[in-house]
Amino acid sequence: MNRYFHVVNPWWENKTFDYGIIRPDYLNKLEKNFDQTIIQILTGLRRVGKNTLSLQLIHILIEKKKVNPNRILFFSIEEPLISKISIIDIINEFRLEHNIKSGTKIFVFIDEIQFRENWEQEIKSLYDSENIKFVLTGSSAVFLSDRLSYLTGRYLKTQVFPLNFAEYLSFKKITYSEIDSFLMQKHLEDFLDNGGIPEYVLNKVDRYLETTVESILFKDLVSKFQLRNPSILTDLIYLLSDRVGTTTSSLKLSKILEINKDTVLTYLDYLNKTYITSELNNYSTSRNKEIYNPPKIYFDDTGICNKYSSKINLGALAENAIYNSIKTALVGKLRIKFGYWYENKSEIDFVISQNNKKVLIESKYVSSENDINFSALESALKVIEPEKILYITKDLVGKSRIGSSTVRFIPLREFLLKGIEEYMSFS
Repeated sequence: MNRYFHVVNPWWENKTFDYGIIRPDYLNKLEKNFDQTIIQILTGLRRVGKNTLSLQLIHILIEKKKVNPNRILFFSIEEPLISKISIIDIINEFRLEHNIKSGTKIFVFIDEIQFRENWEQEIKSLYDSENIKFVLTGSSAVFLSDRLSYLTGRYLKTQVFPLNFAEYLSFKKITYSEIDSFLMQKHLEDFLDNGGIPEYVLNKVDRYLETTVESILFKDLVSKFQLRNPSILTDLIYLLSDRVGTTTSSLKLSKILEINKDTVLTYLDYLNKTYITSELNNYSTSRNKEIYNPPKIYFDDTGICNKYSSKINLGALAENAIYNSIKTALVGKLRIKFGYWYENKSEIDFVISQNNKKVLIESKYVSSENDINFSALESALKVIEPEKILYITKDLVGKSRIGSSTVRFIPLREFLLKGIEEYMSFS
């Protein structure tokens, strides 16, 4: 086979390889489903660790499941040396080199699958006709989503998110202790500033986050869609980073950028589908209001948001971190509504509803109850009957009464470490 394959598959020659730091929440879930024939697809922001998870699965196959290393193939579609070789031909050559019969099970890991034209047809043909366990990674739903319908019933998709606060501390080898709460506050604010892209957490390389975004914009989007003015995408990210946690009007953005509204909506969709940003829709009992009110925009990584923002705003980054924590926790849970509430100029940052049980969550990065205005909550309580009300603060702890309702104050570091499941039970 091409020398490239021997370089990226060192286990063929019984060489050790670096498989990074374990992220148990993902690896345990992936390993649990690994004995199934179903195709496993890992998606998420570029450089978020999808490739590392593939290598960790390969390590488990060799060391734990005692699979012959010569039955495991890894390659990246982005490699120019194999750009003109079909996936089917690569696998046939792999079987030929290692003298593997067509009925013998093999394990095939393919990175950045979305860059190969008609990849889904090749994968479907191989999946249906051969004994292959596929693990595929992709960093853009723009190119994946319309192809996955071809594989209906054959795949399980897992989105890999940036490190959460607990993982961040683990990667930095920091042990949590309430006694060191003042030090933990510093680590929290470092986490908000730097985000959770694993390599950047470990080695804070200058311009690493910016080059990650540039790679997405220019390699994934501009080249694919032949965008005539790609700098507008960068300008849009700058604008959004200064508007985290606020409703964002596509019409207003179009006027600032001097492009039409439909183009703004298309570009926003690109940013969402490449996992740079995501949207939180309005929560209301009125379907019309949910459709009419614009979404709030958040960044999948607070470090990227911070790099592109023109101002230091820990309050906005704190709200973004709360959103990411809740969004990640709600993946796979059914019959849940998650949104922001807005009515008569009053807003509640987050509303979670399941089976008529509602939790209201406000982000208030302050240390004193005197710095909190409860007028929005008082308005919301006229139309919503919540089971719980949580105010996520800088370091304020305790409870307060607003009318007949109890408000609980929880420090952000505690909320991020424990997660929403600590405060709301899901069916």
